[in-house]
Amino acid sequence: MTAARIAMRPLSLLALSALTTLVAACGGGGGDSSGGGTAIPCGEMARKQWVLNVTREWYLFPDLLPPSADIAAYPTAEDLLDALTATARVQGKDRFFSYLTTKSAEDSLLGAGQFVGFGFRSRTDTGNRPFILDVFEDSPAATAGLQRGDEVIAVDQGGGFVPVAQSLADGSTSFTDLLGAADLGLQRGLRVLRDGQAMDMQLVKRTVAIDPVPDSFGTQVLPVAGTTGVGYLHLRSYISTADAQLRTAFQAFRAQDVRDFIIDLRYNGGGLVSTAELLDNLLGGDRTSADTQYSIVHSSSKSGQDSTVRFQPQAQSVRTVRIAFLTTEATASASEININTMRAWAEVAIVGSDTFGKPVGQLAFDLGNACTDRLRLVTFKTVNAIGAGDYYEGLASSMTFACAAEDTLGAPMGDPADGLTQAALQWINTGACASVISTVVAGQAKASPSSRYPLLGPPSAVERWLPGVQ
Repeated sequence: MTAARIAMRPLSLLALSALTTLVAACGGGGGDSSGGGTAIPCGEMARKQWVLNVTREWYLFPDLLPPSADIAAYPTAEDLLDALTATARVQGKDRFFSYLTTKSAEDSLLGAGQFVGFGFRSRTDTGNRPFILDVFEDSPAATAGLQRGDEVIAVDQGGGFVPVAQSLADGSTSFTDLLGAADLGLQRGLRVLRDGQAMDMQLVKRTVAIDPVPDSFGTQVLPVAGTTGVGYLHLRSYISTADAQLRTAFQAFRAQDVRDFIIDLRYNGGGLVSTAELLDNLLGGDRTSADTQYSIVHSSSKSGQDSTVRFQPQAQSVRTVRIAFLTTEATASASEININTMRAWAEVAIVGSDTFGKPVGQLAFDLGNACTDRLRLVTFKTVNAIGAGDYYEGLASSMTFACAAEDTLGAPMGDPADGLTQAALQWINTGACASVISTVVAGQAKASPSSRYPLLGPPSAVERWLPGVQ
């Protein structure tokens, strides 16, 4: 049996997590063996035993784990983890939130803010029509001229353009599948429809740097007669490079005495909890260090790890009156923590559609310094200052204001003509929703999260934090 090793480092959080410690844990019994009988500490048997040991000790839902597990019955550690979390997944409590990744993959995205791809985000409607939602600056997509609102009608994988409707017809292939793996140099041709005109573009995947608060539209003050205006902030992802940009944006808002805000999280799948806490502090200028942002709750066996995060007002903090958070079903994790936190302290609305529903977070466990593996395991949930949490079906049903609005693609995000921005301004101006997000469908309570937001398999590392990224 290899010796166990535990280290503590700052934690980064998955599409929703919260906590500020990263636990790197260790090896349990067993291990692959070379021909000479020497244990292989990073081999498959060691990986599986490690996953089982950590899950048994730390999982937030121990009662949902199978009573026994024969690790030899599973080809890989990934297969074992999938089996261990199956019941929680069916109940919508762990929709592939627990997963295996590598230290380098996570550090690249959350630390450096980089990924390999074309540099755009898309969504595919029920008619199998992919639309471009966002184009990252200085990316292959931006260089090719791709724009928000473009519809991709055909993809060339090397043998000529094939209509997307044909490729996706039987449901076995996704738009992401058509665009290929995250490999440097991989090329695709896209035929897009814009204003009724078709145009062809060639894109090559390379390393893309994320601008978390886009320079072109990420911050602005929208004029409203008789007021100091409404501060608009678009946050793409909770990564470390966002922190300085957030401080700069709020310093400008503070200088103009802006009190009402639109925080655009419509495609934000989460990220670093430290960035979420900073955003709370910047919005919480009226708060003190005695006020609770949120509390972290573990399983009963780990209750000694429970803690409370409190506000720490910053030099750039503003005194808010109303906050409209723009949301879609891609709004998850750290994004939901910010909304749930601030609704206990300010007049808050979500505007758009209901959020993803992820009130749980993951600690990170590393399989020793010599191994590349990192396990992100659901180990805690978060509740706000009034004890509200458990929003597995999204936040709408628990919100005082949940305004329904369409994420239109005909105008830039943050433009008053944009559907979500327009509805947010209406709520800020009147204090009422023109239309309310329904939590009932066809007379029935909303479906369970696992069916409402289906995931056929674990998303890639970057897709967890940037839903729809390509």
